[in-house]
This record gives sequence, C-alpha cells and structure tokens, in this order.
Amino acid sequence: MEPFSETDIVAQICFVTHDVDKSAKWFADLMGKELPPLAKAADPEVAKATLEGKPANVSARIRMFKFKNIDIEFLEPGPEPSAWRDWLDKHGPSCHHIAFRTRNLTKKNAYLEAHGHRLMQRGETDGALGRYAYYDTEADMGALIELLERNSEMDPQP
Repeated sequence: MEPFSETDIVAQICFVTHDVDKSAKWFADLMGKELPPLAKAADPEVAKATLEGKPANVSARIRMFKFKNIDIEFLEPGPEPSAWRDWLDKHGPSCHHIAFRTRNLTKKNAYLEAHGHRLMQRGETDGALGRYAYYDTEADMGALIELLERNSEMDPQP
C-alpha cells in the first residue's frame, strides 16, 4: 500500500481555543519561547473558502509557534460557522487537526474521500501562497487531518 504522506514529516498540530492570546501566552511561558505574532485567516475574497461544499466566510485569529521539526498552532475561530468553530463548540479547547504537506491536493482529496473521510472546509492561505483542506477523520483518530499545499511546491494538476 502506498503511504498517504509524501514525506515522513508532520507539518503542524493545531489547538482551537476560546482565547488565542491567553492560550499562546501560557504555551510560550511553558516552552520558554517568545509569543509569536498574531496572524489571521485570509480575508474572504482571498480565502475563497468552502464549508461542506458551499461558499463560506470564515475567520480566525492565529498564533504559530515554530519548532525545528513541527509548528504548533493556536487558533481562535470567529463566530461564523467553520470547521474550527464547529469543533470548538463540540469539544471545547482541544487538538483540532494534524497537518501534512502535499504536492497534489487533488490526488490526496480523492484518496481521503474514497476512504470515507469527507472534505469539510477548504480555502486559500493568506497571501494566496497555497491552500488548505480539512477532512473528517475524527472517528478514526480523534482529530481532523489538514492538508497544506504550497503553490511553489505543487505538482501539475488537472
């Protein structure tokens, strides 16, 4: 069986929280790291997000800790429906997803959907440098899978 991940690297683990500043400050103190700058999800006209296959305006406040081997993301979703907001409302502050990079989101999307993991939310990243997609893998691993595709690294796709 061909491995799902193209590399042996987990790109990111994300935690959703009600207060990204408070959670990230706690983590920064725990790890002895500087508090990373506040970022946000791409604006709706850039993100072109979809939620359950329908256009959606989603928002989030984000603080991303960079480690040598992985990024740890803290994300506070906006009030509107999103994969982030739905998870936080259902589970409270918790691990939301594990992210993997891909060079071919189209191929990986087909693989995950063929294995019963529906696409929940998809959009372009801030700066339109690539895209992300969340898949419902909660029943199998207790969190979602996110795929990250950068324009500069992607394979040609139909």
